[in-house]
Amino acid sequence: MTLAGGGNLAHASIAMIGHMNPRFKINVYSRRPEVWKEEITAYTKGCHWENRGDLKGRINKVSDKPGDVIPGSNIIIICSPAHTKL
Repeated sequence: MTLAGGGNLAHASIAMIGHMNPRFKINVYSRRPEVWKEEITAYTKGCHWENRGDLKGRINKVSDKPGDVIPGSNIIIICSPAHTKL
């Protein structure tokens, strides 16, 4: 699986998908691969998911080159900004 993007949606997706499916290999395609850590944590205190504890997802590989992270991925998720200006 590869997630393309480096914003809030990518971070939340990595934490939730990785926590719920720990055997998934999660790759990230990002303009700034140097800022990523090996594990992303979503803190759930005070939210609807608090009873599940903090959600943690591990990253397999991060790169700014699509050829490094997309080949072999069965799923590609584009994590684009949700806001637009009309």
